[in-house]
Amino acid sequence: MSDLRVNMIVYHPRMPEWGPGNILALDKSVATIYFRDVDEEKAGDAIKRIDLDHVGLQVAQSQSEPMLDHLPPYQEGKFPLSRPRLTLARAIEAFFRRFPRGFEDPEYLDLKSGERDYKLKAHRVWTDSLGGGRGKTLLEQGAITEVVNRALAVDGLLNLLSPYEKMALRDGLKDHAAAARFFRGLFSVLDAGRQSRETFEPYIQALSSLPAQEGRARVATWPILTQFPFIAHPDRHMLLKPEISQNCAEILAFDLEYSATLNWPTYSRLMEMSTILMTHLGPRGARDFIDIQSFMWVIARLAEGTYGRAKS
Repeated sequence: MSDLRVNMIVYHPRMPEWGPGNILALDKSVATIYFRDVDEEKAGDAIKRIDLDHVGLQVAQSQSEPMLDHLPPYQEGKFPLSRPRLTLARAIEAFFRRFPRGFEDPEYLDLKSGERDYKLKAHRVWTDSLGGGRGKTLLEQGAITEVVNRALAVDGLLNLLSPYEKMALRDGLKDHAAAARFFRGLFSVLDAGRQSRETFEPYIQALSSLPAQEGRARVATWPILTQFPFIAHPDRHMLLKPEISQNCAEILAFDLEYSATLNWPTYSRLMEMSTILMTHLGPRGARDFIDIQSFMWVIARLAEGTYGRAKS
């Protein structure tokens, strides 16, 4: 008992199928532990109370485990989760039930109704029109109207923003000085070899400075902030759609630290979750964060029972 502490990673020696567990609480001779691989029928089934007088827990050699390092806060004896958690293995199984050939499934790839190819088309248009320094050069030449038109042409190929967000973006980019600040911030993020608070927060400020029409939707939203980085470099950036991202995080019991106010910690957590998913899905055929974002969309919708033909 004296060797154990809260947040320690342990194994139950008699239940190896439960996988590693994170100690949530210790009370005298009882440990409350969340086990990574326990299937849940109802929320909380993965949390077990272990009598330490009868079970000698095994301390894991590694005290870092991706799906246990970012659990939601355990408060007043429970997680703030409203639905059963899916293990990552079960989530992957669910995706492959929906698309039997996985990330090569013809329905998944379909340009008109699928999850990937229309985003890939937009990525190629961005690369040809604004990638490789083209956008930055146009901006330096003062050709802000051309930069705006090319970016909005890419947005026109996508349905990642709501109609109201599309309108807010178009309205905000009509102010050339604000639009220039926005694209300078965006290109700085895209040019950075490694994502960081130092490049991301100025980009947030630049987006937030775009003027919003009175009575119209806000321009400073997560989808608007993350759409262009995601499409420009899907190998490095992820799209954050609040409902889908939060639902997927909850289903996987991952603390996204979500806030509707744009901020670096939430985006950083999204990238950590996405990178974990890529680690597991790359060997199953995932190529980039386009595939990971589509996986998140499908899993969130399947868990809600609402997955249909709508694209993500």
